[in-house]
Amino acid sequence: MGGVLAAAAAASVIVVGVLALSGRVTYPVNVGLGPLSMSHQISIPVAFSGDVCQSASVREQDPSVDCLRFFVHDAGWATDSLADPVRVQDADVRPTSATLTGTVQLATTGGWNALVAASVARTAILLSVASAVLILVSRLLATFAAGRGADARSLGQVRAVGWLLVSGGAAEVVFSLFSSASQFGYSVETFGSGPHLAAGGTSGVDVSAIAVGGLVLIVGELFRRAAVAESTPAA
Repeated sequence: MGGVLAAAAAASVIVVGVLALSGRVTYPVNVGLGPLSMSHQISIPVAFSGDVCQSASVREQDPSVDCLRFFVHDAGWATDSLADPVRVQDADVRPTSATLTGTVQLATTGGWNALVAASVARTAILLSVASAVLILVSRLLATFAAGRGADARSLGQVRAVGWLLVSGGAAEVVFSLFSSASQFGYSVETFGSGPHLAAGGTSGVDVSAIAVGGLVLIVGELFRRAAVAESTPAA
């Protein structure tokens, strides 16, 4: 069921993306089918980071203070300390800085846009991979529930799951590196007293899906060798 829903979501993303890139609709798009609803949005990752104040007064309202008033107190912090307006980081673990990540939702004007096309392709590919993985996993579970064990077909399905995770993770890495807003010529400006958002979100590349896929491939190979060993008659 989960695989079918993911496949339907991928198809919906592709249809809405084609309509948006042809100028027939603009993002965000809300699709409702009876009790079900789906929101299609285009977004870019952003982050906010700053230092945490080591001391500050609760009476201070100066917006020019550029540290975050976030204080951690241990269990021994007395409530009568509230009478003192000055707060200090007095716990045995003390916050020093904070980074918040999220996304900024974008509205489009319609028509061809490379950033929109890349976002649609990224979402559609990842949903398609998720759909295929869920379908294969459900078939594997049905095989094991029937007590048929690890045959050639189920081992092939395990390997397929592994390769799908690896390919999906690799696609995510490629999109992360080469489909940012700056790659398509957009720039971001922030000003004022803050807080200021930085485009790009967190740094680094997530390779966890590739790692999990590699692990699944290794497990599948171990099962294959075990099955071969069981089917080989003893000398």
